[in-house]
Amino acid sequence: MAMSRGVLIGLAAIVVILVAAAVFFLTMQPKEAGTVKIGLIAPLTGSLAEHGLDMKQAALLAVEEINSKGGILGKKVELVIEDTACKADLATAAVQKMITQDNVYAIVGEYCSTVTLAVQPTIMENKKLLLVPVSVATKITEQGYKYTFRSCANQWMQTTQRADWIVEHLKPKTAAMLGINDDYGREGLKIWGERVKAKGVTIVAEEYFDAGTTDFTPQLSKIKAANPDVIFVVANIRDAANILKQAHEIGLYKQFSMLGGVTSEEFLKLAGDDALGLVHVSYFEPTSKRPVAQEFVQKFVQKWNRTPAMYAAGVWDAFMTLKYGVEKAGTWDVDKVAEAIKTIKFEGAQGTIYYDEKGQAQTKVLLVQVQKVDGKLKRVILYPDSDKEGEYIPPEKLYGG
Repeated sequence: MAMSRGVLIGLAAIVVILVAAAVFFLTMQPKEAGTVKIGLIAPLTGSLAEHGLDMKQAALLAVEEINSKGGILGKKVELVIEDTACKADLATAAVQKMITQDNVYAIVGEYCSTVTLAVQPTIMENKKLLLVPVSVATKITEQGYKYTFRSCANQWMQTTQRADWIVEHLKPKTAAMLGINDDYGREGLKIWGERVKAKGVTIVAEEYFDAGTTDFTPQLSKIKAANPDVIFVVANIRDAANILKQAHEIGLYKQFSMLGGVTSEEFLKLAGDDALGLVHVSYFEPTSKRPVAQEFVQKFVQKWNRTPAMYAAGVWDAFMTLKYGVEKAGTWDVDKVAEAIKTIKFEGAQGTIYYDEKGQAQTKVLLVQVQKVDGKLKRVILYPDSDKEGEYIPPEKLYGG
């Protein structure tokens, strides 16, 4: 039966009223901003798990801080964490999952330079921001990738600053070098060796060891026979501790300077008194008197009941880089955010953070020496003067000749 004109008009009126009511309801409700996913890749298991823990805890703290203040452009941050164990194959699978399944906006990581270099092309091809908080291989920011930003000093920056300080203050005539046989170790020895040779220092020994080595006495014995004034080492946390212990076991008490996983309380526990006298680079020390650094330390200790290492500071600054970059761009458009990051400047946990055209943060490093203060091992800042806490002590005074 045909529907009457009046009934049709009535139904139409009802539809109009329902649509109007729906529009009114939706416009009067608070808008759901949604979330943005950020990935973290770090070695949470294996020999570098201590450093991975620093990275994870700093990331969780940064996300909590950002979300407590309304998120970024109204979006709350959701953290996606994947373990790499410092292995390229695990990292590659993790990154693929983050991109294809989790749909992350950006990825923060990695600790190991070889892993970062392995996953970097995939991240760049998919137009995701890569925020590098720890990996120092110079090549990472030298390949022209517009979406890569590193919040810590690269290997060239930290190694040359260290070499310059050692030559100026210790005035060595000879040096030996010992490094892990990978991209990280080879580049570190190359940069440091070339720098000190240019300043008149003779390299009398250059030794390498493979990952997984536990007995370093063959290399250390050759170095001892060469009788260098200083010894430069590139090694991760457990290797570094074992190298110092085994060096002292064979009577090698020269001035050691190390690059690698030695800037943490965990390293001091592993090495014990064998760490005394060691001079090394740090991007961040929890004893810094800078207000932003102290605020970061207080929040970290309150949250995790432990003191943050420099790896935690690098991750914190990476997340703040993303936050300030997106806010400066005023949009989540990745190209506009990448351009905005190059224009930001902020006070981070490591100091003043700003980036060059290649995406490399322009930061100074700290030079520290392990000494005993009030009967406890402590990293004492020697350089720069603005952060200086004490004077250099030669190993013969620390070890009694």
